[in-house]
Amino acid sequence: MTAIRLPLIVPAALAIVGLLAGCQPLPRPFAEDKPPADLLTVRDSIGIWIAPVEGEPPAATAKLGATLAAAFLKREIPASDRTTSLGSYQLYGRIEPLARGRGKPGLVAQWRLYDASGKIIGEPTVQLEAAAKDWNTAEQQLVDRLAAASAEAVAPLLQEQAPAAQTVESGRTRVAIGEVKGAPGDGSQSLAKAVAAVLKKQDVAIVEDGKQADLTLDGEVSVAAAKLDKQHVKIVWRISRADGAEIGTVGQENDIPKGMLDGPWGDVAYSVAVAAGDGLMALVARGAPEPKS
Repeated sequence: MTAIRLPLIVPAALAIVGLLAGCQPLPRPFAEDKPPADLLTVRDSIGIWIAPVEGEPPAATAKLGATLAAAFLKREIPASDRTTSLGSYQLYGRIEPLARGRGKPGLVAQWRLYDASGKIIGEPTVQLEAAAKDWNTAEQQLVDRLAAASAEAVAPLLQEQAPAAQTVESGRTRVAIGEVKGAPGDGSQSLAKAVAAVLKKQDVAIVEDGKQADLTLDGEVSVAAAKLDKQHVKIVWRISRADGAEIGTVGQENDIPKGMLDGPWGDVAYSVAVAAGDGLMALVARGAPEPKS
């Protein structure tokens, strides 16, 4: 059995506060964290960094960033309100009340999306009917609705036409993504999607049915208290043959700020998957079935 140990690459959280009208693209020092292009179906995809949302009331705008990141992830678009990478798109937003005469009051969300080079891609606006009391108390159902509507408005600026479904070509190693255990927040789902996307870029066939797979990839995440306000995160990836025999493991670990991964993982999941990619592919190559003559 082969064991490969790698550092766990987790970009530090960044925060920028500023009015939408005066926003400038965020400098990103994490060049080494840049995943390869075309993860999933997002153009030049690293994902979206969501800046702190401006507007009133603070309780509601504070909730919106994380909720919007989750709404993007449901669309298989990596997003985070806490971390960024070199190639991330940047989304800035401002929320204001919208008067509708004698009708119901509402909200207007103004968004501005930059690409990785700092060019403005679009400025979609979303309007939503809402009672003032619900917005003032940061009613979660309302925040969810606004996040879903905003993700729907922004997504067309990012996505290209998804490639047509393809059958598994003969000769490609078929890998099933098994269970990712123990991750806080949405890490189990985000890591599974991210590692599948990274392996697909290496011409590995990802299959849903484990019975049709040559190999199965499972992951396990453990989080332990570390010094001061840190947590020690360890991720172990295991690749096994169809008969259950383990081929080897890839380990990643690092100390990170406490609670950083308790919510949506966003770009962090893709940075982790990319960092593990070479080690995983070494094990895939070791366990690949002999070509048929």
